[in-house]
Amino acid sequence: MAALAKHEPMNKVVGQLHFHDLGKLLLALVMLWSYFAFSQFLIIWSGNLPEEIRWYLPRIHGAWGAVALAVIVLHFAFPFLFLLSRSFKRHAGKLVIVAILILVMRLVDLFWMIAPNFTHERFQVSWMDLVAPIAIGGLWLALLPEP
Repeated sequence: MAALAKHEPMNKVVGQLHFHDLGKLLLALVMLWSYFAFSQFLIIWSGNLPEEIRWYLPRIHGAWGAVALAVIVLHFAFPFLFLLSRSFKRHAGKLVIVAILILVMRLVDLFWMIAPNFTHERFQVSWMDLVAPIAIGGLWLALLPEP
């Protein structure tokens, strides 16, 4: 939408208020994701469920802990703080950057949840881990029916 808003005829239709609304929606989705993720962690941790805690313990220490901290900071804290600003939400370029950051960190979060935990101190990234989301997105675009 940010790219389309620069050219005719969309530049007469799309305004700052549209981007402000999209920014509010993005803020709501960031808050919803963080609520779901934290509530899941809190329920498992406070319930002292040994079969579930066994998964979390290696994921919050060592190299996995750095990934978890990056997800907390870059997937929740920065977007949340940036999207609180009204002027930030009305600027299309800044909103695109935050949306791309959230999308990239969503992929990192999925990798953090799905990747096997073979060692406590390090993790391995395969080329397939990077290519698979691109391939699935390409298939989706290829099979998407045209209007």
